[in-house]
Amino acid sequence: MTQPRLRLTSGLLRRAAMVSAQFLLVVVALWALTSIVEHLSYVVIPVLVALLLTALLEPIVSWLVRHRWPRSLAVLGALVVGLVVVGGIVTFVVFSIVEAYDELRLRVLESIEQLRNWLNESPFEASGGLLERAQQWLSGNQQAVISQAVGAFSTISSFVVGLVVAIVLFVMFLYDAPKMWSFLLLPWRPRTRAIVDDAGRRAYRGVVLYVRVTALVAFIDALGIGIGLAVVGVPLTVPLAALVFIGSFVPYIGAVVSGVLAVIVTLVSNGFVAALIITGVVLGVQQLEGQVLQPVLQGNFSRLHPAVVLVALIIGGTEGGIAGILFAVPVLAAVKGAVLAVAEHKQGPDPQGQAETGESAQRE
Repeated sequence: MTQPRLRLTSGLLRRAAMVSAQFLLVVVALWALTSIVEHLSYVVIPVLVALLLTALLEPIVSWLVRHRWPRSLAVLGALVVGLVVVGGIVTFVVFSIVEAYDELRLRVLESIEQLRNWLNESPFEASGGLLERAQQWLSGNQQAVISQAVGAFSTISSFVVGLVVAIVLFVMFLYDAPKMWSFLLLPWRPRTRAIVDDAGRRAYRGVVLYVRVTALVAFIDALGIGIGLAVVGVPLTVPLAALVFIGSFVPYIGAVVSGVLAVIVTLVSNGFVAALIITGVVLGVQQLEGQVLQPVLQGNFSRLHPAVVLVALIIGGTEGGIAGILFAVPVLAAVKGAVLAVAEHKQGPDPQGQAETGESAQRE
């Protein structure tokens, strides 16, 4: 049986050249976008923070508007709820960690030292280089952690300005988001406008779903592990639960790191049996999260493959530090929603669905 030959015709070479040129244009566009975001991080980060806060509280505004509240009063009510609930939780978490940071660091150092002693006394040869590096990092990099957290801002004053800009944009997005979106749709032709409108709404829906589900799952994780720590009698229960809450906003990696931290603090303070109990609690809570909570609350709309999430976190952390890690998955969820919407329109849009989308846009 003869094998088919690949003939290098002029048409084939022309198509290959076009594909290569398109690929290079995509790479150049991504590089340019990365450079712009890096140089304008003091603006981009407040905008992203405002969008995430809007995604969290906008459903409250929509619910109040549907119940015949004036939009200004609905925005004010959502801000009060956000200030009391979200602001209270964030303030509690931050102050809990800051107040207990020194003691928590000492506990972790003691845990590493004890673990190294166990390894040295065990019949297996184990290198303590990794533990020593971890110990040195914890001892001397407290300032580095803080600087990474505000790495996009060169001074405290610029950080405060960024925070003020994020709050102002957040209020504007809550109040005028429908008008802003309608204005952005004006330059497009009618058919393209329908695609852009659907893509934007699907992207925003993906971010809203991600923020709501992640916040709820983080609260349940922190509550479950915190109860386990309190029952066992582990010191620093509140700051450890707060770290679990923060870590849950970083998929997979954050949950593992905060869980390991809770286990090693329990190991040095309460012994091996208590550490085994907390390990079981952490694994049970994480299994509940992965197998029950996220599938039920999130569904299949914005679920992302773990490999894709991991790559996004690595790229975000490498390019943007802590901010990149926090925003990587929401951006990925938005991109997935937009791509799916465009793909559905390319395959053949449903006229009834387009009519419903247009009617909803006019109502807003």
